[in-house]
Amino acid sequence: MQPKDKVTYLDLTVVPDLFVSGSFEAEFQKIYSEAFSLLVAKQRRYGNSNIEQLGLHGVIGRISFDKVSRALKFMNGRVVNGKVELDQMDESTEESLEDTLLDIANYALIAVALRRGTWGKPLEEDLVQLSTADSE
Repeated sequence: MQPKDKVTYLDLTVVPDLFVSGSFEAEFQKIYSEAFSLLVAKQRRYGNSNIEQLGLHGVIGRISFDKVSRALKFMNGRVVNGKVELDQMDESTEESLEDTLLDIANYALIAVALRRGTWGKPLEEDLVQLSTADSE
């Protein structure tokens, strides 16, 4: 199967070629690929310790307070009489809003990994470096 689309996000390229172009599955594969690329890039930058310090409750808190508040801010959201009202979205904030929404998705996946006890695995590139160093 020939790659249909390449999604480049930060420094990782993922080729979503599992589904028919234009289908629901193909479009969501692109979004998942962007989220995955963002997650790996942030893992390279920050490592495991920030999540390990937060724990599951901290990660859920980060989603519900920090990230959702940030998303509402980008959308000029405010609470009026107990209801969220949104202003017209500023076109210049759209990319930042998408980054925040991808962060929310990734934090949810991190919470799943924490519950499963699989958070903290080394990046593949670190395993390759260890393997290369061991063979020298």
